[in-house]
Amino acid sequence: MADRTDLSFTGLTDEQAQELHSVYMSGLLLFTGIAVVAHILVFIWRPWF
Repeated sequence: MADRTDLSFTGLTDEQAQELHSVYMSGLLLFTGIAVVAHILVFIWRPWF
């Protein structure tokens, strides 16, 4: 197998790493948004302080 110098230690090219990062960040933002909405709804239903 030829040694590829354009790969990082993960084995991904720069373009693949950027695509994976963008998908990960989209999922993180979606999860965070859902969690914030859920906390607000629970606080309205039954305040914890």
